[in-house]
Order: sequence, then structure tokens, then C-alpha cells
Amino acid sequence: MQRLTGTLALLVLCATLSLAQRPEEGAPRFEAAEVVSTVEPGYPPNSIATGTVILQVTLDKWGEIEAVKVLKDIKSLTPEAERALRKWKFKPARLDGQPVKSTLAAAFTFRTIVTGAPF
Repeated sequence: MQRLTGTLALLVLCATLSLAQRPEEGAPRFEAAEVVSTVEPGYPPNSIATGTVILQVTLDKWGEIEAVKVLKDIKSLTPEAERALRKWKFKPARLDGQPVKSTLAAAFTFRTIVTGAPF
């Protein structure tokens, strides 16, 4: 049996604000934070759990991780998801061209794959 993790990461809370709509004249222009680089979590060797861990990450105005909050927990998988997320690098969000603090969500899906089994 092979263990596999997949990362569905992204910017749920802020991304909707930066969709390709033109801001009205004089309205503030918001650009969501961007993921620059990611680290995949390993599958914990003592876990048999599968599922999705959802974390909320707060970034400071420089794009550095300020805090991580668990939104959906799987006890044996959450620590590994958080460890990986804390190694991610971000480009900060911007409001009218100025970097600002922001909050994003990241989802990590853990699943097992049985190898060598007939399909």
C-alpha cells in the first residue's frame, strides 16, 4: 500500500475579491496574496486516516506567515499539514499597490492508494 498526499491549496477568502472584474473608478484595488512556493506534506507513518485538512493562514504585510488556524482537523494528519504549510512562501496581498495583511485558506487531501491490486 502506498500513501499519497495531495495539496489543493488556495486562496479562498481573498481570491474572490481579485477576480478579473474591473474596479469602479475610485474604488480600492485589491490583489490577493499569491503562493510563490509550496512544500508537500508527508503522510505520517503511524496514521491510517484519509481526508482533507483545512487550515487558515494569516500573512503579515510582507507575506510572512503570522498565524495558522485549523478549520478542519484530522488528528493524525493535521500536524503534518501545518508543518508543510509553514514552509510555504507567499507574495503579499496588496491594496491600492500597498502590501497588506491577509488571510487565506489551504486544503491538504491525504489518501491511501493500494498498489498492485487489480482494477
